[in-house]
Amino acid sequence: EDDEDGLEPDEMTQLDYKLPEGIRVIVSEGATGPVQCARRVGEFDGSEAPEMLPEWAVKSVEQCCPTTDRGEPFPDAAKVGFHLLRAPNCEIKQMQQGKLNAPQILRGRKVLSYAVSKLSLEVPERSQVPGRDEAVDYLELLCNDKVVPPETNLMTIRKYFAKGSDEITLHYRWREGGPLPLQP
Repeated sequence: EDDEDGLEPDEMTQLDYKLPEGIRVIVSEGATGPVQCARRVGEFDGSEAPEMLPEWAVKSVEQCCPTTDRGEPFPDAAKVGFHLLRAPNCEIKQMQQGKLNAPQILRGRKVLSYAVSKLSLEVPERSQVPGRDEAVDYLELLCNDKVVPPETNLMTIRKYFAKGSDEITLHYRWREGGPLPLQP
C-alpha cells in the first residue's frame, strides 16, 4: 500500500525559479473582467496597492500555494505523483515514504532537498569541498537512468525523462566528482 506524502508549503517557502523580467503580467477578474494590472515582471517593486491584485492572487503568494479565484487550492492535476528511491548500488539509506505528490513546477533541486531533510544526510568527509557544505550540492537526481539537471521541474521530468508516464520513479545518489560548480 502506497502512502501519499505531499510536500508541504512550508517545505517550499522559497521559489526555485525566477521569471524573466520582460514577461508581461496581466491580472483581471475572470476572462472577461476589466484589467486591474498590466506590467512587466521587472516593474513590480512591492509598493503596489493591495487593491491592484485580486484577493485570490494575494492569498496564493502569502500561502506559497497557487489557488483558484475561490481561494481553493488547484486540483491535483497541477501536481505530479512520483516515487523517490535511492539509486541501485548507492550507500545512501532508502526513504520510507511511498508515493509523493508535489506541484508540477517543483524543481529537481527541491526534490533532492526534501530527501536530504527526510534522511538527515550529511556529506561524506572524503567528498567534502571547502565552502560547499550543503548535502544537496553533492546529490544528483535520475529518471530512467538519466541524470536530471537540478533546475528541471517535475512537469518537464514527466514529459521528457519519463516520456509522459503517469508513474514517475526518481532515484537519488551521490554525485560522482563532488558538488556541482557554483553558478555565477
